[in-house]
Amino acid sequence: MSKKVNLVCPGCKKIVEIDSKFKPFCSKGCKSIDFLRWANEEVAIETSEDDTQD
Repeated sequence: MSKKVNLVCPGCKKIVEIDSKFKPFCSKGCKSIDFLRWANEEVAIETSEDDTQD
C-alpha cells in the first residue's frame, strides 16, 4: 500500500503519492499539461525589473 502525504497536484488537485515519480504532479499527463502551459507562455513568473535602466 502506498503512503499518502499532504501534497496536492497543481494540475488536477488530487493527492499525490509519496513515491510518485512525477512529484509534485500525480501523473505524466498533468506534468505534460503544465509543461505545455509554460512553453506556450500561458503562465510566467513576474519580475520587478526596471525597464528604464540599460
